[in-house]
Amino acid sequence: MRRRSGAKRRRRAARRTVLSGITSTPATTCSRGKSVALAATSEQKQLLNEQGFFVIEEYLDADEVTVLNDAFDEVGARLRRERGMAPDAQLSCRNGLVKHEAFLNLMDRPDILRYVVDIVGWNVQNRDSVILWTPPTPGRHPSALSLGWHFDYEEEFTGIGIDGPMPWLDFKIGWYVSDATEEGHASILFVPGSHLWDMERRARWREDIRPEDVFELKVRPGSLMMWRPTLLHAASPNLGTHERRALYISYAPRWIRPSGHVEQDPNLVARSDPIRRQLLGAMGNLSHPLGPDPKNHPDSQYWFAADWDNIPLKQWAEEQAGDPPYDWGTGYGVGTVKGPEYAFHDNTDPRRV
Repeated sequence: MRRRSGAKRRRRAARRTVLSGITSTPATTCSRGKSVALAATSEQKQLLNEQGFFVIEEYLDADEVTVLNDAFDEVGARLRRERGMAPDAQLSCRNGLVKHEAFLNLMDRPDILRYVVDIVGWNVQNRDSVILWTPPTPGRHPSALSLGWHFDYEEEFTGIGIDGPMPWLDFKIGWYVSDATEEGHASILFVPGSHLWDMERRARWREDIRPEDVFELKVRPGSLMMWRPTLLHAASPNLGTHERRALYISYAPRWIRPSGHVEQDPNLVARSDPIRRQLLGAMGNLSHPLGPDPKNHPDSQYWFAADWDNIPLKQWAEEQAGDPPYDWGTGYGVGTVKGPEYAFHDNTDPRRV
């Protein structure tokens, strides 16, 4: 995990969070002993809760965008060659962040992890990542979506959500590498606030949706969006003149199974630092995932932590924040886990008082 200088983080703080003309400063100042978020402002949290997303324009500088474009060139050429595809064919890659160090470095940038902890806590891992190369299709009809309207996890979460909004068990960051300031650049489209819809409204969205409800994300290279994938969303065709390049990285509780892989490459895990190991789905200290006595007392360390070194992001976050209380989460709760100090309360049986 690369370390960012304080000066670079301060430059990040000067950039704006944008949502349909709403702007805010994307960083708070941490002071020891106060309940302060690591990075996310109250306004950003409110946007994420109420609208389902917020955007930070040009989060990456020109040099960082160049590094990512080079990685897209290299990985795209290799995958197309391996798959027997034309050099300019449309391409997508699941679990794509492991294909290049530049993609991995996005996942665990310290400045980004500050947002991740603020929004979903420290007991997280990468659930999936998707890299997208979408070439121009100028003959495509503007109304023909390249990706149809959908809610992520609608089928999987139906039994969990019961009759209310789908639960927030995943959080995504979209990184936009190509210029997407023009309409119809394979842009992501979504309906703000649709993550709050109940089951009945989700079932009849086709009857209710209006053109003015749809938000099209148009951003410059290096911009990012933090969002809830339970928003109703789709993608437009690429009617522009250049390839659209985007990368989505998700963060979810460690007790959720990943969807783009089962286990990551052991060699990659072994050579990674503890926080990256955690995000790749392993134990930060490379201990057994079923605890210190897996034969006699198997305890999944994704649910019950026998040693906080299993989850190094916890200690890192606390060191960043200073003394408690900590302002982590967005109002919908923060995923945590039973730790080594957990014990059942010694209460009295009321029948025997």
